[in-house]
Amino acid sequence: MLKAAIRTVYCSALKCNLILNKFYWLLLLGLVANFHGKTASAQGESIAIDENNIKQSITLRGVSGGKIAALDITQTKNTATGYCDGFASEQPNHILSLSTFFDYLRLEVQSSADTTILVKGVGGVWCNDDAESANPVIEGQWQQGDYQVWVGSYKANTSDSYQIKITGR
Repeated sequence: MLKAAIRTVYCSALKCNLILNKFYWLLLLGLVANFHGKTASAQGESIAIDENNIKQSITLRGVSGGKIAALDITQTKNTATGYCDGFASEQPNHILSLSTFFDYLRLEVQSSADTTILVKGVGGVWCNDDAESANPVIEGQWQQGDYQVWVGSYKANTSDSYQIKITGR
C-alpha cells in the first residue's frame, strides 16, 4: 500500500514536473517571439492615419541614425522644408499610410539628441533639421498615399531614442 502511494506521488510529481517544464519552455518561446516581433517592427513600422485617429496626437517611437547619408536617400541636398542632413538607416523607420488628403499635418521629432527627418512620398521629398532647437519638424498639406519616414542622427553611426508626435488641426 505504501509502495503504491509512493508511486502515485512520484508519478504525480513527475507529471507535474513535465508540465511545469513545458510551461516554462512555452513561456520562454513566447517571450522570445514577442521580443523579436518588437525589434522587427521598429524598422519600417507602418501606421494608417485617417481623419478619425488624428483628432488626437499620435506618437511613434524608435531609434534614430545609421550609416547612410541623407543625400543618398533623398537624392537632393535641400527641399522646401529644409536641408537633407544627417545619417539614417537604409530602411525607413516608419511608413505612414494616409487614407485621405490632409489640409494640415505636422510631424515633430522629439529627442534629447540632434536628429533630422526625411520623408519620401507621393508628393515628393521633404527634409528638416533643427526647426525647433535640435528637433526637426515637417508640416503642411499632405496628399493621400504612403510616406516613408526616416529619423536620422546628425553624426554617422550614432543612435538615439526619439518620438515623433503627429498632429492635425
